[in-house]
Amino acid sequence: MAKDKFELDFNGIVQIEHSSADAVKLILEDIADDARRLVPKDTMELHDSIEVVHREGELTGSVVVGTDHWAPTEYGSEPHIIEANGDYSLSDGTGEYYGRIVNHPGTPEQPFMRPALYKKRKLKGSP
Repeated sequence: MAKDKFELDFNGIVQIEHSSADAVKLILEDIADDARRLVPKDTMELHDSIEVVHREGELTGSVVVGTDHWAPTEYGSEPHIIEANGDYSLSDGTGEYYGRIVNHPGTPEQPFMRPALYKKRKLKGSP
């Protein structure tokens, strides 16, 4: 019994890698769009800081939030004290000043990244 001959088509491999990299980019963009849709929009700071980091042709990438307060928004926070790091009053950014020490009441969780990441999705154009 003769064995079938198997040939490896390197052009096919390159096409698969290119298509896969395009799919990764599309998925990352969908996740970022969903996160922007779900994020609280009080000041738009979180919304505007969400971006996709992906190099053309790469099979990996990230959706990043470019602020340091995304985690308390995503997961919530317990009541805590905030102290100014210098000789100035703390402000909420709207012109309200509260002094050098603030008893913050905490915040409820408002998830936006986890629902965007775990959403079941199909690639556009797939069956």
